[in-house]
Amino acid sequence: MTRRRTFLALLGAATVASKTSTGTVNEINEGGETNSTEPTEQFEPAEALLAYVVANYGDRFDDEDREVIREGIEGSLASADAFGDVELENADEPAYGFSAYRGDRP
Repeated sequence: MTRRRTFLALLGAATVASKTSTGTVNEINEGGETNSTEPTEQFEPAEALLAYVVANYGDRFDDEDREVIREGIEGSLASADAFGDVELENADEPAYGFSAYRGDRP
């Protein structure tokens, strides 16, 4: 069975990897120019991330764990997409406030 912290670390890394990947393979031709080509095998992002986790850590979990991991990956990807839909200006401040604790002072 996968530990919670290990799973969350993998899930975070998978989400970052999915958002930073271009989905293309870059080749350099003889003239030194870069050609961008599509990979030969296409996966949905959640399937690709699950395949990565299974390939590297599949011996540590069973089919029930695999389904939980799939649902977690899909949820993280949906959250990442939702964050991307929110348009912020540079002047927008965080949605939390901070006030220093000063003891029993009013």
